[in-house]
Amino acid sequence: MTQHDQKQNAGVWVDHQKAIIITKESGEYAVKDKVEAPGAFTSDSELHIDNAKHADLRSYFKALSGHLHLYDHILLFGTGIAQEQFHNFLKEDAKFHEKQVTVENTQHLNDHQMIAKVRDFFH
Repeated sequence: MTQHDQKQNAGVWVDHQKAIIITKESGEYAVKDKVEAPGAFTSDSELHIDNAKHADLRSYFKALSGHLHLYDHILLFGTGIAQEQFHNFLKEDAKFHEKQVTVENTQHLNDHQMIAKVRDFFH
């Protein structure tokens, strides 16, 4: 079986500040990439701040989704609501309609715990 015949899996820790993408490389799960969210806006207008935050979130999710097109099964996990928001974003993208996406809430995890969670989930 070639690598292209195998299902490709990715785990993604996601919150509103950063995403950590964990994949299996050379037989072992490891952090493959990190995607940072855009910085915070300052403004006198609460509406402007809300609009900027929404645009930043969509930009962040678009950048993050660009890293995930190659994967067939994606585990999204984190402590807040960002993983649900990102899952909803992916549902709108036709490139992800055929992919299996699982969403889980977790407590705060360090990099080693994140890698272990992804490894255990896919085995």
